[in-house]
Amino acid sequence: MPTAPAPTPAPLTRLAEQLGASLDRPESDLLAPGGSWNLSQTLQHCAQTVGYSVTGYPRLKPALFRATAGTLAKHVFLRRGATRHSLDAELDGAPPLDPALPVAEAAARLTDAVALFTAHTGPHRLHPAYGRCTHAQYERLHAMHLAEHLPGLADA
Repeated sequence: MPTAPAPTPAPLTRLAEQLGASLDRPESDLLAPGGSWNLSQTLQHCAQTVGYSVTGYPRLKPALFRATAGTLAKHVFLRRGATRHSLDAELDGAPPLDPALPVAEAAARLTDAVALFTAHTGPHRLHPAYGRCTHAQYERLHAMHLAEHLPGLADA
């Protein structure tokens, strides 16, 4: 009896797996051009974003913004399949990014955040700009966010 093929990992999980295989590449091969953060800061930022979707973001934009412009942006990004935002925009209220944190430690934080997100089965916390997101929406938005910050992972 033939066995079924192994399921393809979700995009977010796939990007996290590619990260592990890419850490020996030069930062400039992984990072999007135009940002001022190093690879460690970028990974810390991505880990914060993924983890906060489960644990709660430190600060939210006003409810009216989330219900109007934020929801519209979410749907535009989901339809387009890509996000577009400032690559240096820290999360409001989040701890500062440490430029000296070893890349391996920042990568481990991101891997842990992806595992936390993947295992989460309850409702997710509100996104600071987009408001309520389903697990599937967050999965796509997080994957697009990582791809925007780390376009070099797609080449891994």
